[in-house]
Amino acid sequence: MLKKINTFLLYCLVFLIPFNIRYIFNFDSTKNLSLFKEQYLIFLNLFDIIFIFFLLGFLWSEHQHLFSAPKKKIKNLSQNPLFYFFLWITISLFLADPSNFFSRFNLYKIFRFSELFLFFVLSRYFLRQYTILTYTKFIIFTAGVFQSFLAIWQFIQQKSLGLFWLGESHLGPQILGLARFEFGGEKFIRAYGTFPHPNVLGIFLVFSLASGFSLIISKKNLFKQLRWPYKFLFLLELLSIFIALLLTYSRTAIGLSLLIIIPFLYQEKNRLWQTYQKFCRKIKVPAFLRTTLAISLGLGSLFLIYNLIAPRLCFQCPHDKSLFFRKIYRASAQEIIKEHPLTGVGLGNFITTEKQIIQEQVSSWRIQPVHNLYLLITAELGWPGLALFILSIIFYLRPNFSLASLKKHPLKLFFIVVLLAAFLDHYFWTISQGQKIFWLALALTSLPEEQKQDSSKYHFSYLIIKVRKIIRELS
Repeated sequence: MLKKINTFLLYCLVFLIPFNIRYIFNFDSTKNLSLFKEQYLIFLNLFDIIFIFFLLGFLWSEHQHLFSAPKKKIKNLSQNPLFYFFLWITISLFLADPSNFFSRFNLYKIFRFSELFLFFVLSRYFLRQYTILTYTKFIIFTAGVFQSFLAIWQFIQQKSLGLFWLGESHLGPQILGLARFEFGGEKFIRAYGTFPHPNVLGIFLVFSLASGFSLIISKKNLFKQLRWPYKFLFLLELLSIFIALLLTYSRTAIGLSLLIIIPFLYQEKNRLWQTYQKFCRKIKVPAFLRTTLAISLGLGSLFLIYNLIAPRLCFQCPHDKSLFFRKIYRASAQEIIKEHPLTGVGLGNFITTEKQIIQEQVSSWRIQPVHNLYLLITAELGWPGLALFILSIIFYLRPNFSLASLKKHPLKLFFIVVLLAAFLDHYFWTISQGQKIFWLALALTSLPEEQKQDSSKYHFSYLIIKVRKIIRELS
């Protein structure tokens, strides 16, 4: 029973990733900061509370296994680069400012990364079960559908929907500092969902697309088992995610999503054509018109997509200064790395150091971390920190990762997208939702090709049945 509850809590954690439901303890002291302040916040969110119960439940149910063969477990831990990466994060904080190492803020940073690493390790442990893996993919996909509806409606309204209790950002035409694009002399707010920035929403929607594709091509062919109305609904949901992805106007997410969409379309072309033919027969489209209609729909969609995202394809437009500022952030990161090549400036201290370098070049509200995960890690943790980070990824990918199998595994392709997107943004390191997306994607990618046989003690459905029985007995 406890393992079923733990599984249910894991599903809750995965579903909560997009939602920024939190209480900020130092809100009063940070609300007037005009620069990027995410790394200055001390907060507790709903994810943290559920994770504590998830961790305690796991320790209680697995305590006998955890404390058996301690020498073997210590040996395995000593061979894991992720352990040394966490250790180096702690050391870098101490070296950056030994006198304030035990400050509340530093201890909070250590807690945050401890939670991320434990979430990654425990997720891998549970996701080895095929049923849990399938449910998790479906939850990521469902969360993406929900976010897509929010994003589309936000873009139409050009303002918040009032869902601040879910972590929605305050959006409106009069609010400064929002992500906008200019078209026809008018500025439009990009879609946010419940994320702090459209770029983070964009990468999560790509994650949801990959999860949906993975469900379609799964070994048990779950999509084929659906009846026709549900198949059509599933495809409409995929379409809604893609439309919302376009409305984020995230060039990185939209461009890299093609690395997942094109292989999927090529691999599933026969099945998609058969589904299209069945749909045409149901709505009584004549056979001789079906090919022409398909070509027209394809070309029309490409034309519509191009015109929709064209305002963000102008890299030399005078009103789009994002690339100009990114060069400044990159230059400041390179200067920091030159001055602190071994230890960096300490976890979360990049903005403070950068402000001293570029305060005369950039307004304070434009100061952001360098838009490159690898440069940012090097600036904060030094070259040893970057090396341990890369070794940790290789350590988990190497046993079960092959380039030949990528086209059959959209979620593995998604992690390639994550690694490429990391060259162009910082949210996998600086924003809570981005961090969780990164480590969950790594957990899903590093799983063995063959999952363990299902055990009823892990099944969510069995938990529901058990709860129903208890309710009936009580009533």
